[in-house]
Amino acid sequence: MAEEAQAYARARYGAAAHDAEERKRRKRKNRIWTAVFVIAILMLAASVAVLGVIGYGYWSGTKSYDDVAVQASIQKEADALSSMTVDWDALLSRNPDTVGWIYMPGTSIDYPIVQGSTDEEYLKKDFMGGSGGLVHKGSIFLSSDNASAMTDQNNVIYGHNMNDDTMFAHVLAMTEQPAFDVARTFYVFTPDCNYRCMTYAADIVDASQTSILQFNFPDRGSRDDYTAANVESSTVAAPTDVDLSAATKLFTLVTCGDDYATTRAVLFGAVVEAAAPANAAP
Repeated sequence: MAEEAQAYARARYGAAAHDAEERKRRKRKNRIWTAVFVIAILMLAASVAVLGVIGYGYWSGTKSYDDVAVQASIQKEADALSSMTVDWDALLSRNPDTVGWIYMPGTSIDYPIVQGSTDEEYLKKDFMGGSGGLVHKGSIFLSSDNASAMTDQNNVIYGHNMNDDTMFAHVLAMTEQPAFDVARTFYVFTPDCNYRCMTYAADIVDASQTSILQFNFPDRGSRDDYTAANVESSTVAAPTDVDLSAATKLFTLVTCGDDYATTRAVLFGAVVEAAAPANAAP
């Protein structure tokens, strides 16, 4: 009987020890899962917060440019090119680097053009001078190698390809035929002259390619070679309604490609009409 009692006691002690160990394991497991759950909640909250900040950045950037457009009092729906006017005093009072305005009907392209001392100055800095936050829309800017009055034979204008289809995102879209065909006309307004332009080619080029960055040409033949090369390499069918031999000036719009790093989307335009705006300085 004594041996049976001892065996029974040992069995009960072993079961109790096993139960205690099992409870410890469960507690440890519960603590691990609780920690995982808390971390997941914190990561979700952080992700939502970041997305909220990014979304606000896109919204506030768009609103800022909408406000600038209101202040500029642009008359862009007039029948005559000379009747299209911009309040340059209002724009210059906000940013003395203002050199023009670009407008493409049927797209989101409707922005002031600035020019910095380098082509990096306005990559992140917007028209109002801000560059904070996670979203950098930057500005639409004329190449620092161009004359600020856009008197060069070819004027190169840069803008970001934004995920919300603002700034120059539509330039990338126009490397595909459907988008290219829908919006063929764009306007560039300056204090001294208004230009109506027609697109004649579009391309995706390597970011290191510099052949498109020709601002003036030694003779007419060189300029014809330049436009012919653009038509030849175009990702869209060359239109037949633009007489490049009669064009008085070229405008080249540049933005990032899909990868945002190694390629650039380029839209080539030729001036088909020019006129002094009604509010040009005498």
